Order: sequence, then structure tokens, then C-alpha cells
Amino acid sequence: MKSNSNGQQLKPVGKLKGEIDDEFESFYLAQDKDGQVYMNRNPAYAQDRYDQSKGWEAITQAQLEEYKKKLHFIPHKSKRLKP
Repeated sequence: MKSNSNGQQLKPVGKLKGEIDDEFESFYLAQDKDGQVYMNRNPAYAQDRYDQSKGWEAITQAQLEEYKKKLHFIPHKSKRLKP
């Protein structure tokens, strides 16, 4: 469904979680239509959750690769019924 706000809709990618320097880290990843990756540590549980204007921060590919080395990646799973 489309959002009523002016923000661009992001496509969910997954979640990274684990420990870095004895501190627990967890955040969601999403991607825009141009391939830019965004992270959000506390997305809202609302219909417009993946609206770019709702707290999503852009990260570089180098930052993403560094996080992937230290954290466990959990891919996004669709909640739809399977045939």
C-alpha cells in the first residue's frame, strides 16, 4: 500500500543484530529504488514503516560491509501466504 506522506517508500532487506564492543546492536535495513541502503534502529509498527522520512538513515556500502563482518544478518521474510 502507498503511504500518504511525501517520503519515498523503501524496500525491506533484512535486519542486522549482534554485539559490537560488548554492546548489543540491532537495526533494520531497507533499500530505495536507486540501490542506496538505509538503516533504522527503531522503526514504527505502522503501515508507513518503510517510508524514508520516518527515521531511516543512509549508510555507505563500506559501513554496511563493516557491520556485516561483526553482526548476524537476518533476511526479510514476507508475511504473505505461499501457494
